[in-house]
Amino acid sequence: MKKISLLIIITFVLFYTSCLEYTPELTLTHVDWYTGSESINNLTFGYVHLQISGTTTGERVTVITYGDGVISELELDLNQDGNFSQDVVIQFTHMADDVPHIYSTIVTAYQGNRFTRISLESEELVYLESSLSLARSQSMPKENGSVINYHLK
Repeated sequence: MKKISLLIIITFVLFYTSCLEYTPELTLTHVDWYTGSESINNLTFGYVHLQISGTTTGERVTVITYGDGVISELELDLNQDGNFSQDVVIQFTHMADDVPHIYSTIVTAYQGNRFTRISLESEELVYLESSLSLARSQSMPKENGSVINYHLK
């Protein structure tokens, strides 16, 4: 009888301590969506960037990216205090256009088996600005001679 009681107590303690794992906190302090385009040969590549900063109590933070259609989870760099700040390419295409699109992603903080998720959605973004608003965009030459245009919104 004492062995059964001891076994029940040990089982209860093990179960209780495994439940102490907490859900991580995730706070976003800066979220900025923007697009860029790059001309290589006769193709115009378009990129959707997410500049993101924040803090977490979790072990790691990830962002969903979907590149040219392949979905993956990119782990962000955390410092010792749980802070992160990174510029992430969420999506890209080899056929950039001037049609407005809304993009989305999910930011997730993990602590063991527990997680916290925040869904993010952009405003309408375009890869290529019309000729009237192109003067407002910034152009930066690259080392290989191609040009990257960043369209800020």
